[in-house]
Amino acid sequence: MQLAKETSKPLISIIVPVFNAVICLEAALESIVNQNYSNYELIIIDGGSTDGSLTVIEKFKDKIKLCISEVDSGIYDAMNKGIDRAEGEWLYFLGSDDELSPDILEKIVPFLNDKYKIVFGDVVFDNGYRMQSFLGYRTLLQNTLHHQGAFYSRENFTSFRYDNSLKILADYELNLINYVKKLPVLHIPAIIARCNSGGTSSQLSQSLFETNMVRKRHVDGKLKNLLLTLSLNLYYTQKMIRRVLYGHKV
Repeated sequence: MQLAKETSKPLISIIVPVFNAVICLEAALESIVNQNYSNYELIIIDGGSTDGSLTVIEKFKDKIKLCISEVDSGIYDAMNKGIDRAEGEWLYFLGSDDELSPDILEKIVPFLNDKYKIVFGDVVFDNGYRMQSFLGYRTLLQNTLHHQGAFYSRENFTSFRYDNSLKILADYELNLINYVKKLPVLHIPAIIARCNSGGTSSQLSQSLFETNMVRKRHVDGKLKNLLLTLSLNLYYTQKMIRRVLYGHKV
């Protein structure tokens, strides 16, 4: 595990996509501006909110480097706009209904150096479940790295942008690329963020469809067909478990 030089304070671009998030947005932004690490730039990409989100954003105008408010084609379009305008050596994406853990930037910065392409930790959902992110063989089957737990080196975006045609798993593609290419990544046993457990990634059928679409681009040969079979088995297993637990079809 290689630490960054003690005197190094890399610029972190924190990109927050927003759309009609007035209920939770202030807490998300507070979790950023209350960090005790100050070398970050806050970029907000609003999709044309009509619920008062812009009023909340206005409260933080002195802390925001850039705010764009215009209609977009979804969260990944917003993230791409943020990437295009980010100047940081590392990029981090925070959902408008999620919150950074207190002082986590200061804790993670010693590990942000040019040895790694992704530095990531865990997230805790509002139902108490802790997701321990990792990249490994299971990444071939499904996304195993939570987006709000990951800091991405700028080098990841030299030629990559998120696929706007995907609705819930475009972030899986970048994680899969890093795994398939065996790029150097680092897991830190820390909680990076607290996240809303009601996200769209719970949509199993859409998740299966997008996972398979992404995998086709980056996995070749017979392995691709085997992984599809395993993914289908996993999908139906998860579906049965949810039906037993919640008593309805998923």
